[in-house]
Amino acid sequence: QTEYLACHSVGFNNLNCVTHLFSGCIETEEADIFFLIDGSGSIQPDNFQDMKMFMKEVAKTFRIGANKVRIGVVQFGSAPQTEFDMTQYSTNTELEMAMNQIVQIGGGTETGRALTYMKTLFSEAAKTRSYGVRRFLIIITDGQSEDSVEIPAEELRQEGIVNYAIGAGEADPAELLLIGGFQEKVFYVTSLDFLIDLKNSIVREICETICPFDKHFYLHYCIISLLLLDHWFFFVSSDDNDGNIICNLFLSACSKLDTVDIIFLIDGSGSINVEDFAKMKMFMNSIVNKTSIGADKVQVGAIQFGSYPRPEFQLNTHSTKPDLQQAIYNIQQLGGGTQTGRALTFTADYFDGARGGRPNIAQYLIVITDGEAQDEVLAPAKALRDKGITVFAIGVFNANNTQLLEIGGSPDKVHYVENFDDLDDPEKQIFWEICSVPNELGKQGMSFQGESNSDWFGHFYAW
Repeated sequence: QTEYLACHSVGFNNLNCVTHLFSGCIETEEADIFFLIDGSGSIQPDNFQDMKMFMKEVAKTFRIGANKVRIGVVQFGSAPQTEFDMTQYSTNTELEMAMNQIVQIGGGTETGRALTYMKTLFSEAAKTRSYGVRRFLIIITDGQSEDSVEIPAEELRQEGIVNYAIGAGEADPAELLLIGGFQEKVFYVTSLDFLIDLKNSIVREICETICPFDKHFYLHYCIISLLLLDHWFFFVSSDDNDGNIICNLFLSACSKLDTVDIIFLIDGSGSINVEDFAKMKMFMNSIVNKTSIGADKVQVGAIQFGSYPRPEFQLNTHSTKPDLQQAIYNIQQLGGGTQTGRALTFTADYFDGARGGRPNIAQYLIVITDGEAQDEVLAPAKALRDKGITVFAIGVFNANNTQLLEIGGSPDKVHYVENFDDLDDPEKQIFWEICSVPNELGKQGMSFQGESNSDWFGHFYAW
């Protein structure tokens, strides 16, 4: 029978009650992961090397072993070929050497045929374990498939395999969605040169959503970091269906969003160096990757500011993810001073219908700055909030904490990081708040042990 231990009000700086169970990807429970990489003739040799580098970097984040995380690689062109299966190598060093030796095969792009091939490989791999584990397929392609992907991708999901579809260049967004099945399982980069930028997103997805079967009790569990609530929630159920309900609620949180408008207001002043400006754009693309972009779905706009604000694109300018990500990539740094208050005033109109906004739905402004504003921010920020716009303030290094609070309006809307490399943390927190996790759970009418939906966030469930 499922029991639970109370672990109320556990902040993410005090996780003693769960650290022995979960301490990052290096301690991730058993999982089987296959990479399915496009080796067709449309892939340039340098980009094929980029795919190999991406695989090696992902593999480094896991503890590899016969009874831990296992990784295999299949390459496809006109036909699939197994480079090595997941029983072949049991150390990170062996994996890296094997990946280095992969040679591009060329040919066409028969993605559907390759997906069909993967079903057998996963089935054979499952026979080499004495208990079930979560299984993941990471597909990387730069073009449209010459055959249908819908049925073989769905058959893999029916087998319990989680598909991640990574597209680059001429990859078809609709086809990627057919492969991944859910928007949050689809990632796009304008070129395979930028593939490495997705590493953290993919690894975090796997590590945070892994729900393996316990090898002794076949209990289904799920670890979710609810940074928004400063809580950790750990659930174990003797009923696989219960465990799946919990995991799926979180996995599909943003796929269930009806519509939202998000505008990024980014600091392009002279105090930000070129590398850090690029990291801001990566932050923007990371959030875009997790949402369903469209005229009747999630809309994203961007405004840059220095001594004066400059609109990069309105909310309704780009209705597809590839176009939007290309537009973000094309943003050129403005330079100049830090007139944040002027930029906030300027931004208010861009949430209106005349500028592509949809005032009748949830609207969010995400402000990123690394310095102290040279003008007053309190009044223009309040004017935005008075319009019903939720404002998040992200400050980096020299940002003024008082001004950040004036921009966000409350401490839970303010995020501070020491440098631009740490933008992953506020990205995760802001993303979950936009996805409204508590509301999604509440809609399901779920509670445990007679508690309200708000109470069970503070509990630690175990057997």
